[in-house]
Amino acid sequence: MVSFLFTSESVNEGHPDKLCDQVSDAILDACLAEDPDSKVACETCTKTGMVMVFGEITTRASVDYEKIVRETCRGIGFISEDVGLNCDTCKVLVHIEEQSPDIGQGVHGMGTKRPEEIGAGDQGIMFGYATDETPELMPLTHVLATKIGARLTEVRKNGAVKWLRPDGKTQVTVEYKKDESGALEPVRVHTILISTQHDESVSNDQIAADLREHVIKPVLYAFVLLGAVDGRGADGDDSGT
Repeated sequence: MVSFLFTSESVNEGHPDKLCDQVSDAILDACLAEDPDSKVACETCTKTGMVMVFGEITTRASVDYEKIVRETCRGIGFISEDVGLNCDTCKVLVHIEEQSPDIGQGVHGMGTKRPEEIGAGDQGIMFGYATDETPELMPLTHVLATKIGARLTEVRKNGAVKWLRPDGKTQVTVEYKKDESGALEPVRVHTILISTQHDESVSNDQIAADLREHVIKPVLYAFVLLGAVDGRGADGDDSGT
């Protein structure tokens, strides 16, 4: 039997990467809600006190881009300079143009191509696989990292852990064993790493204790009950930054 470690990472809704995803997604939703034929290539970037949206959008929808940016930031919890971004006062930069006619002609023929003739305007490389390790049919490491991140957001918004701030990242490492047939089975949770934005007044000891009690244990215990992980072998490490 061969054993090895496998790690997955997930970021919270307040992480800059995820904030940008949510702004771009919200703009896409707003365009499609009024015009299902919208062509949207929207990029978002952010730093302290600023959000910028730019790209190429062709739509008949009437979209208030700045309003969408501010509402998305508010929903995440960026409501004060103390947490790095104030949705009401931050600088919002918008630079949107219509889709290039050359791209439009090549991809959808400016509305003249049949669905089976539509081409790709961009390409991507993905990694992933379906597995019966979890009810979601996703790798256990990915599901645990995502659920721990979601729990981190939940206890921040419901007030259970008052020192938490929106930005955060989780990483989970699971030990797997592979039998002679090549089948993989998760053996134990090897390491849990949590990096989270927090109030300046909280101590490292309090961070570790609260994360273990309010975040890690509830998520892991749920998986122990499902039989997805062996709680006796779990080894949790938590870190706040």
